[in-house]
Amino acid sequence: MHGGTFRPPPHARAPTVAVFGVALALIGMAPAAAEPRALEVDLAHTAVFWKISHGGFSNVMGQFRKIDLVEITFDPENVGNSKVRASVEAASLDSNHFYRDNFTRSEQFLNAREFKDITFESTAIAQTGANTGTMTGDLTLRGVTRPVTFGVTYNKTGEHLSGNYLLDGFSAATTIKRTDFGIDAFIPWVGDEVEILIEVEGAHGRKER
Repeated sequence: MHGGTFRPPPHARAPTVAVFGVALALIGMAPAAAEPRALEVDLAHTAVFWKISHGGFSNVMGQFRKIDLVEITFDPENVGNSKVRASVEAASLDSNHFYRDNFTRSEQFLNAREFKDITFESTAIAQTGANTGTMTGDLTLRGVTRPVTFGVTYNKTGEHLSGNYLLDGFSAATTIKRTDFGIDAFIPWVGDEVEILIEVEGAHGRKER
């Protein structure tokens, strides 16, 4: 043994080689982790609503009619890998009142002529329950960017009625203060807090025809 390299006899090496081979086989058989899926957002079933107090007597409700962009990458196995980007046209605000909506588009409120888009980009998404989570990101409104956090519910995943693809559905909600974005007209008669409600459906797993 001195001055040389110890080599076990063939019968001693065989079990080690066999175990190594089995391990490689098992690794090859293990299912690969699912990749995050880029959803094809269905704008016919996607909406951005808002609600604001009118002097405490009632709430004015409306929505943004023109959604320019929604990009969702969803990883159900590791929600933290998910990402969201979205943009709506500020001038598409609609509360079913022509004069009020035109005034809300003016410089005193959204200033939609100068700041055409309201944008959001997620910075952190976390799971909080079996079908709930939080989504934090940068909201840019009237040229001002502030962090906001949405509470998110993962409604379900399932096959579309046509059977041609699968759907993921989400609901999200947050409350912002418009004064944080430089909009202070008519406070407190028109509320400072604005509730934002979002509904989204996205398709994936389309079948080949």
